[in-house]
Amino acid sequence: MWSLKKFERLSKPLLTSLVELYYRAYQDDPTYAYKSRDRIKNYLHWLTHRTKGGILVAFEGQKPVGFLAYEEMLPCPEIHELAVLPEYKGRHVAEKLMQEVLKYLQGQGYSKVALWVGENNQRAQRFYQKLGFVPTQKLGIWIRMEKGLQEDRANSRSTKKAASTSERETVSSGV
Repeated sequence: MWSLKKFERLSKPLLTSLVELYYRAYQDDPTYAYKSRDRIKNYLHWLTHRTKGGILVAFEGQKPVGFLAYEEMLPCPEIHELAVLPEYKGRHVAEKLMQEVLKYLQGQGYSKVALWVGENNQRAQRFYQKLGFVPTQKLGIWIRMEKGLQEDRANSRSTKKAASTSERETVSSGV
């Protein structure tokens, strides 16, 4: 069985493990991925040092088997990355990571969440649609998908107010 842990900063050993995880997750279809380990490392560093958010990591024992990176931004938080080791695909790692971040973001008072996925990444699009995401925009080779976060609790916090945000680099959320 595997466990989930949230990180706002990554230790060097964990960063190295996640770089390799990302590299392997995209090895069969690198269309929407960074291809060099240095770029992957810089990207993961940006996600944990330049954004307000975190990385959820799924572990089997001490071994990272998947991760999800998200950013809390207004008016709508974004999922920047979802990567799972090839041998763990189909074992519900991605689904558990998504459920956990959706529950967390809802608890923070957000009313929706978004992500960008490659236009030809049909597997990922089907996965996100099963979770309730719908396409809302197309930009180049990317499709933006959004999901409303419905309130399940009567005493939940109110939805965060909208604020302007600068455009962010769009990256793949491969499953």
